[in-house]
Amino acid sequence: MGPEKEIVELWLNRKGFFTIKDINAGSRVIDMVAIKQDKTSKIAHVEVACYVSGSIATKASDLMRKFNSAAVVKKIRQTIKEHIGAETEYEKFLITTVPNINLDGVNVIGFDKVLFEFVNNLDKQYYSNNVTRTLQLVKFILMSNPSYIAKLIGKEHDYKAFTSSAREQFIRDLFEQDVAKKIFSKKSNEELMIELLKNSTLKNPESLASALDKILTKRTATKFLNTLLKQKGIKTSIKPKIKNKTLQQFVEV
Repeated sequence: MGPEKEIVELWLNRKGFFTIKDINAGSRVIDMVAIKQDKTSKIAHVEVACYVSGSIATKASDLMRKFNSAAVVKKIRQTIKEHIGAETEYEKFLITTVPNINLDGVNVIGFDKVLFEFVNNLDKQYYSNNVTRTLQLVKFILMSNPSYIAKLIGKEHDYKAFTSSAREQFIRDLFEQDVAKKIFSKKSNEELMIELLKNSTLKNPESLASALDKILTKRTATKFLNTLLKQKGIKTSIKPKIKNKTLQQFVEV
């Protein structure tokens, strides 16, 4: 069983499911059957289809055969009866990296969601399972080094993890978090903010003025203008007719 299937199995185990894996069904091998018996039994046929390369073409019809083949359905029902003592209905789940795929009667879950949930819940205790231990090392060793993470995300190279659009979305999501707002509220990061503004659309005077209108109150706007007019170079660049106005007249325009 490949590591991606083992990750799915470990994820299901953490959710309280008992799993039977690699079940032979004629010419096919069923990835796993997951059974959870509590107040209401939950039974699922789970298939995993994960690809790192985006160039692999996967047809929905090929994936459907993993669930609807007569030999597969027969073996699933037989396996369920062997483990719970009776035939019963079951759900179908596909865990996959294939985007925007819909299969009739099959619940589709992104493998990235499964991977995130599993890694997010990893603590620092020692794990003997090789897959769990590997993911633990990635989380607490690699991801704890900001420089390496920045290089993985930002660098353009042959084996980059992010596309340009994904990298942009990552930065947007990061900036929307409260932790980012706290970081940029520190005076020590003002120079970084200035560099960001220099390379943003806010270097356009009209855009900057519009942004300041949303940021400043009437009181802070007056203080801002008063401070701005004292800055070196500002007095020599403003027009005489604006320069000769009082501050109150300037604010009321």
